Amino acid sequence: MTHPIAIPKLGLTMTDCTLAEWLKADGDLVARGDILFAIETDKITSEIEADGAGYLRRFADVDTVHVIGSVIGGLYDTKAAALAASLVPGAAGLVDTARAVTPVSQPLAPTIAEAGQRLRVSPLARRVAHGAGIDPAGLTGTGGKGAILRRDVDAEITRRVAAPAAPAATREPQRRPLAGLRKTIARNMLQSLASTAQMTAFARLDMAGVVAFRKSCVANEQGLGVRLSFTDIILKACADVLARMPAINASIIGDEIVTWSSVNIGLAVALDDGLVVPVIPDAERKSLVDIAHARLDLAARARSGLLTRDDMQGGTFTLSNFGSYGGDFETPLLNPPQSAILGIGAITDEAVVRDGQIVIRPMMMLSMTFDHRLIDGAMAGAFRNALRAHLADPYALWAGLR
Repeated sequence: MTHPIAIPKLGLTMTDCTLAEWLKADGDLVARGDILFAIETDKITSEIEADGAGYLRRFADVDTVHVIGSVIGGLYDTKAAALAASLVPGAAGLVDTARAVTPVSQPLAPTIAEAGQRLRVSPLARRVAHGAGIDPAGLTGTGGKGAILRRDVDAEITRRVAAPAAPAATREPQRRPLAGLRKTIARNMLQSLASTAQMTAFARLDMAGVVAFRKSCVANEQGLGVRLSFTDIILKACADVLARMPAINASIIGDEIVTWSSVNIGLAVALDDGLVVPVIPDAERKSLVDIAHARLDLAARARSGLLTRDDMQGGTFTLSNFGSYGGDFETPLLNPPQSAILGIGAITDEAVVRDGQIVIRPMMMLSMTFDHRLIDGAMAGAFRNALRAHLADPYALWAGLR
């Protein structure tokens, strides 16, 4: 009995993906649960397990784009049947059992090297190469069977940086396709603005209580087992406030308002070629120390290219710390279907008036973008005021420490 292999839907907003790599060859015996192929979608590379067993026949090449549900291969009862199967899905007995449509594919990059052999490039190496404007076909791979790995791309980048600059008269503008992570970001940002009614409001917060609280925590770093950051503290405060204000922790999906049962906070992490937003699930149930550990783990795996699709799903609210790269305030864009995102700027000493006197206080700007279809200005203001009050009270922060 044949079994179709189709592109799965991994996220709410996923419409298509790139087939990045086959992990099995035509005719290989595949067991249920084997890692069968890898796809690039939603800013990450995901390995897909086989949900059936049999001998593999591949219908699609790597570096092609496929819509959700596209049949890209099949599993057969015998090796002979697999190798004899037509490359057209449906012609080899897949019509009756396929749960998908015929693939719509589009080549993204050459897949055959000059020597006539298939170019083997890891998904991470391909993404870094695209971001640096490097054609992987010109590289020598050091991985198994000559596969091009991240270290091979890094070595080429180092070589180019060290090479003498060309004379100004001979320089030409560099051109490279809009692909990979940058293409995903471009599409998502346009979709964000086209599908929501976005408004951004700003507020200035006195962070004296938070600064004093974090100083105490850093002094007790060994006892806590982690070095707390300002981002950790604000994440925890946001989780507490969102748990008390479920109307903010909600989305418009179709003709329904969906109020989420958990506070799952996405944290924007900057990479060399763009931005990813892994999610801390059930943040309202986590202690401050738990949140710090989760934030460190997600950030480390994001920068190493080790995030999974589960790490990127289910966010109900996002925090973006543009103060980490020197920004004071910006207008962050929503991450649909979320209805709110909070941007935080750098904490800087400023002259302010307190009790009729000019004093120096550590101040921070907040930028809150929200979907005005669901959240009005008064509700957004109530959220900011609640967050301000929570951050101003060190005792409340202590209560959520562990």
